[in-house]
Amino acid sequence: MNEVVLVTGASKGIGRAVALAFAQRGARLVLAARSQDRLAQVADEVEALGAEVLQVPADVTDPEAVAALVDAAASRFGRIDVLVNNAGIGKVGAVAEETFADNVRQTTEASLFGMIDVTRRVLPMLQKQGSGTIVNMSSVMGRKAFARFGSYTIVMHAVSAFSDSLRQEVAGSGVKVTVIHPALTATDLLKEADEAEMPPPFRYMRPLSADEVGQAVVKAVSSGRQRVVLPRRANLLLLGEALSPRIGDAIATALSTRRIARLMGMTGKTYHELLAR
Repeated sequence: MNEVVLVTGASKGIGRAVALAFAQRGARLVLAARSQDRLAQVADEVEALGAEVLQVPADVTDPEAVAALVDAAASRFGRIDVLVNNAGIGKVGAVAEETFADNVRQTTEASLFGMIDVTRRVLPMLQKQGSGTIVNMSSVMGRKAFARFGSYTIVMHAVSAFSDSLRQEVAGSGVKVTVIHPALTATDLLKEADEAEMPPPFRYMRPLSADEVGQAVVKAVSSGRQRVVLPRRANLLLLGEALSPRIGDAIATALSTRRIARLMGMTGKTYHELLAR
């Protein structure tokens, strides 16, 4: 493979899984995250797989740090072939709660504006090369909102819109844009949320593993897919939502019933059970 892959939010969860999945394919990695210690641990794991790695502690909400990150990647490798925008946060809370507006602001800054800044810094390089792929991590909630996830789903919808707009703007340039929509995934993103705060469907649902998402990202880049929904059966929910909000809401409500979730193969260890383990 030998491509140069830049992954933000690479110190844990999906970012770590993406880095390891690309390393297994022979890519050269540029890893960025705020936590220097955890980033170093992931860099060690990548090197153990035989991959060349550059680790750059960086906060994507800091424009100077983003500029330094991209400059470091260009100086080390001379190019970037794949950008995986994964850095972000998630908050749980009802619209009526006093913290809601602040949750929207914080999530937008970390998960949207950081993504935009990194993309705008990398894009000229990809266009000059006439090749490359930009992967933006959204969520199933980037297409279908859930109660108590308003602040997160607002931003994930924005990520989806940004990705769709950018894909059309770079059409014909050799640059590709892929947006990934995973369902609930067993990462630390929502670890601070109490189980009782989670929407009913998420209390019983078996989450995806970070490794499943990481492998899906590599496959999407290899095949040039523009949009990936994980798991595939989640497309039923998105189709219902596209036809009518009532249908989408009815499917979401049905998933809060263990029997329905079991029929769809979405039961097993829950999010909080997996984190506790």
